[in-house]
Amino acid sequence: MIKTIVVDPGHGGQDNGAAYGYAEEDDINLSVAYLLRCAMQQKGFEVRMTRESDIYVSLESRCNFANALGANLFISIHCDAWHQETVKGISTHVWRDADSTTKGIASKIHRALTDRFPDHSNRGLKSSGFYVLRNTSMPALLIECEFLSNPDTREFLHEPENQFAIANAISGAINV
Repeated sequence: MIKTIVVDPGHGGQDNGAAYGYAEEDDINLSVAYLLRCAMQQKGFEVRMTRESDIYVSLESRCNFANALGANLFISIHCDAWHQETVKGISTHVWRDADSTTKGIASKIHRALTDRFPDHSNRGLKSSGFYVLRNTSMPALLIECEFLSNPDTREFLHEPENQFAIANAISGAINV
């Protein structure tokens, strides 16, 4: 049973992540993370965030924070980008050697996101080598909520009601 969740709003401070037009990834990640924290707290979870403002936190510090807490789940929130602005879609990433529990949680969350946004491309559940996935000692996943490089999905990500819907889809897939 999951009790303590670490929500990791990717990037921050001098590391803006992807930036296109009026949108910077670190700001959107932080907004979605706050909304996710609120939704999970309403369900009775203890939720801690790796950053709560626009500051830089190293990848190592993010992992050390989650590991020291003995968290039960680590969720890193991101927006994707690509050099072709027509690329779009939602993807969820787990460590290459993730166990079946991690894959099960990630699959359930990914399905909730793609069910909530059926008109968005489903880029799938992916095995990846991201630092935060391989250096956390609990089930960990990284969600790419959509592409900032695509003008249509950038507008989608920038809208508060869509950020709220993303957070609620993720929250709805996590059971007490």
